[in-house]
Amino acid sequence: MKSQDKFTSSLKQGVLNNKAYTLKPIETRIKLNQNESPFDLSEDVKDKILDRLRKKSWNIYPGFTPEDIYEKVAKYLNINKENILLGNGSNEMIFTVMAAMLETGKKLIISEPTFTVYKLVASNLNAEVISILQNEDFSNKVDKIAEKSAIPGSLTVIASPNSPTGTFTKRADLIRIIEASKGIVVIDEAYIQFGGETVIDLINKYDNLIILRTFSKAFGLAGLRIGIMISNSGLITEMSKVKLPYNLNIFTLATLDILLDSPEIIDNTIKKIIEFRDYLQKEFSKINAVMFTPTSTNFFLVKIKDSKFLYNKLLEYDILVRDFSNYPMLDNCLRISVGNKNENELLIKALKEIYKE
Repeated sequence: MKSQDKFTSSLKQGVLNNKAYTLKPIETRIKLNQNESPFDLSEDVKDKILDRLRKKSWNIYPGFTPEDIYEKVAKYLNINKENILLGNGSNEMIFTVMAAMLETGKKLIISEPTFTVYKLVASNLNAEVISILQNEDFSNKVDKIAEKSAIPGSLTVIASPNSPTGTFTKRADLIRIIEASKGIVVIDEAYIQFGGETVIDLINKYDNLIILRTFSKAFGLAGLRIGIMISNSGLITEMSKVKLPYNLNIFTLATLDILLDSPEIIDNTIKKIIEFRDYLQKEFSKINAVMFTPTSTNFFLVKIKDSKFLYNKLLEYDILVRDFSNYPMLDNCLRISVGNKNENELLIKALKEIYKE
């Protein structure tokens, strides 16, 4: 037996069948490929965080459950601290839910195209993925999703607003799916600050509902990796058994503590991003070669005649976007994040020059 055969025989078939989640490292002056906030924290806020860290002992573990941070996050969300679980990015929270639920014989229901990590993690856990293609306008086939979610013990995940389409699912349709489910329903609200209809007020009405949020997008903390799971206290208790211990480091905790004392910083950032999004939408509509889906997020899904051509031409202008043409239903589609004022203007200038408009 070859040495490689020894370790492959020990791995789950789902892992062996999967491809790793990767993103080709390309350095450009303008980076519009990952839906990051175009606004970094101010130097004043960073100085406060660093001053706090200098006074901390780095050789000691952070609090096992940092109650003060849980209290602040819960207050910001207007819920109780027993209703939340904080993690190392919402990706960890996705993994936590799936690790608690999925295995051989279990089913994940998703509506595609959507965030690829759902399928990746579920497949790694040997679960069966039931993928339901969306309508041509990227709305969900609610009846079909509700039907499949009625499978006992299933996990249904709906991103609303959804990436990479930018569309959201109406609250009434989300409720239909939750009520039809005989398993757990996860609503990923990573982009909810930019649009859509939240169901956060329903966490205590439905005992099978979990909501995910992130600090990466609207809060501009993608580099710190902070995610939130929100649910009834019973489900949170069970999920906390799966979450890895000490998953929030002292840098993350200090940043959250200071930033949540000044929520107006977050609110002002969201207003600016929405303003810049409106500018891009207006300018995109003037370029005949670019077709775009109305968005409720901080990015646009655009369709052109030849996505590879435009992707490479934008690289010549030192602008990086994301090519989604290998996703279901997204032939010749690119996803373009909302940048800052200067980045957005340079993007529009480049598009007009490329298409000579």
